Amino acid sequence: MFNLKRDVPWFFQYLEYYYHVFLNVRFNNGTNIKKVVNFSINISLQGFEGLLFYMYMPDVKKIKFDLYRHSLNQSYEISNLNFALNNSTSNSLDFVIIPFGYFKDEHKFNLDIRSDELESSFELHAWAPSNLYKHLKSVIKIDNKYSELIPIDDFKGYYFHFNSSFKGNETGRLFDLINLLVDLDKTVDELDNEPLFYAMDSEIKNLVTKSNEYLFELCQTSVPLDTRNILRELERLKYNIDSLTKEEIFNWLDDLVNFYSGKE
Repeated sequence: MFNLKRDVPWFFQYLEYYYHVFLNVRFNNGTNIKKVVNFSINISLQGFEGLLFYMYMPDVKKIKFDLYRHSLNQSYEISNLNFALNNSTSNSLDFVIIPFGYFKDEHKFNLDIRSDELESSFELHAWAPSNLYKHLKSVIKIDNKYSELIPIDDFKGYYFHFNSSFKGNETGRLFDLINLLVDLDKTVDELDNEPLFYAMDSEIKNLVTKSNEYLFELCQTSVPLDTRNILRELERLKYNIDSLTKEEIFNWLDDLVNFYSGKE
């Protein structure tokens, strides 16, 4: 079912029906000590329009999450992250990234884990839900699997690419995710009747504020089709620019100007 060499990540039972990226980070704790390690994740995602949500557990009682507004070709750093190490030599952290929006065919995804304290490594897996499996699983079995993302290397460095089955979630589903976090915030331990996690109410309110602001920005204006087509052509030019001569670049731009200046 999961095509993983380990147990299913803790968040899967809540996020099975979301397209998501499962990032497994491993810290090399050579000194075998208990401590809190600070780290950051640098993300570069070209060819995506929408919002990025992340969530992880810094320790057993805490869930941390946030939402980022992503612009085309934007790179940014998720900083001030932390994780409570145990006293084993290798500590593993499960981190989930959920895209809300639209992936273009020629997208590139890359990330870098940075910590001044410990060496780290990571693996990436993508999950694409099946609506057919969701509605008909008592009748037909669909073998959904986490698919490991293997980096593609070119002369500019490595990057990851999602196959066509992986899509961004509809932006409206962000509110379903917020309701899920509210439910988690109310969860109590069955044994001692104590809250299972530290209170998340202030973080959830901040997430609601960001969601309302970002989603309004996404839907308040409609970009004309011709404008979108021009941007796509310019993006194609950008991806091919290293293999073109100066004359070919100028001809490409001239063709664009001539074609769209003659349209009403």
